[in-house]
Amino acid sequence: MKSLVLSAALAASFTGQVLASHIVVAIESSVRTLNPHNASITLDMSVAGAAYEGLFTFNNKMEVVPNLATGYKVSDDGKIYTINLNKGIKFHDGTDFNAAAVKYNFEHEIKHKLRRASLLSNVAEFNVLADDTLEVVLKEPSNNFINSITHPSQGMISPTALEKYGEDIQKNPVGTGRFVFDKWVRGSTVSFKANPDYWRGPVKVDGIEFRTVAEAGSQLAMLQSGQAQFIANVAPAMKKVIAANPKIENVQVPTIIGRWYSLNTKNDIFANEKVRHAMNYAFHKEAFAKVVYNGDAAPLKSPIPDNLETFAEQPAYTYNLDKARSLLKEAGYPNGFKAVLWAKNNTLSLRSAEFLQQQLAAIDVELEIIPRDTASHYAAGDTLKDDPSRPVIFDAGWSSSSGTADWALRPIYGTGGGSNYSLYSNDKIDSLLKEGQLVQDPAQKEKIYHQIQTLAWQDAPVIFTTVDYRTIGKSRKLTGIEFLPDGSISVGDVALVN
Repeated sequence: MKSLVLSAALAASFTGQVLASHIVVAIESSVRTLNPHNASITLDMSVAGAAYEGLFTFNNKMEVVPNLATGYKVSDDGKIYTINLNKGIKFHDGTDFNAAAVKYNFEHEIKHKLRRASLLSNVAEFNVLADDTLEVVLKEPSNNFINSITHPSQGMISPTALEKYGEDIQKNPVGTGRFVFDKWVRGSTVSFKANPDYWRGPVKVDGIEFRTVAEAGSQLAMLQSGQAQFIANVAPAMKKVIAANPKIENVQVPTIIGRWYSLNTKNDIFANEKVRHAMNYAFHKEAFAKVVYNGDAAPLKSPIPDNLETFAEQPAYTYNLDKARSLLKEAGYPNGFKAVLWAKNNTLSLRSAEFLQQQLAAIDVELEIIPRDTASHYAAGDTLKDDPSRPVIFDAGWSSSSGTADWALRPIYGTGGGSNYSLYSNDKIDSLLKEGQLVQDPAQKEKIYHQIQTLAWQDAPVIFTTVDYRTIGKSRKLTGIEFLPDGSISVGDVALVN
């Protein structure tokens, strides 16, 4: 057995006086569920993460560090993982955290086919070896299993609470984290109180609240006035305002968040590869990054962001209206066509949608924008498969919150992938995706994922747009909350410091 035991510092030091307070994080979209195992968007997992902890977690470099687990061993054949756990931890309801609880969580997720169960699809069985030791036997060797269970969806839920609440666990979170659930006002706020018995020691604030504020200007006003201490997305025009205020600051974070517009490939129009190529050539990605994101983005150069493992740059879809028009003519649409663009109703998504609408109008593609709140947007996306004939363009994006190329590609380009809003299917890609999870040789793994990127880029089931650079705004007194490269908000040892 090869052994890999990870270590991490669990304490943070502060130079100033720590002030107990209630922290407000302004978020741009409403929360859909507080069950991380069944969440479809990173924001929901982030909010739930105030109450839940996973066996491992990512630091701000997307490196795996221990959390509820202390480390793990992996067999030479890559099929057996032995995970060691911290002792003496209890869930908020008093239930013991132990190997049996971890086994229950993972098996419950698989049994009920929850949204993130695919992260566990390679597991054959879970065996409790001791209260603090869980053995995981895989069906096939894996090069990414620990990354998969470090995904922010894999927070540990009290088995007692799962039995008590059933599906209603989504609005009654019970974890081991720093914060205990208080209340959820739908479409408005999710509030948590400090956990008085937190296993790492006293929590330094009274509570934390995630408040939905869709309009960017309102978020800024809250930050300036002290009504909020953290906003997760600073609109470009607001950076100078924040920089001029000595009490608050901008923090820019490079990300692995890719963005695109999914094209419903089951619709007759978008089933035509020439149409899909035409739309990519008609979209000016550099102008989009500059105008919509004010430079806080860069054009995607592959189906995955350039700072993710196995990235392979592809030949650019250079802005070329003549080529786009020629391709549409060849496809049988010399006078363009009409389609609908499903977007979110927050400031950035609407600006992005209007930009795309104007761009495609130049090749006589007429778009009707249909905005929805974030939860309704993704719920509508889930209905596409029920009536795939609709000419829908879907505002989409993805972050590989496991830090792997597999999770950057499989949910988007794999047949039946949970976020495959293009309804795209390619047998060769499906085969390579399976092979890519099993191979142990790094060079062979890179070769496989390069092939997948090339095939997906050539097929273009989406309009490739940008990868984010995210600027967050925060109080200079606030510590312990970070925006990670995967787009998640990490709630750690939160404090306000003089």
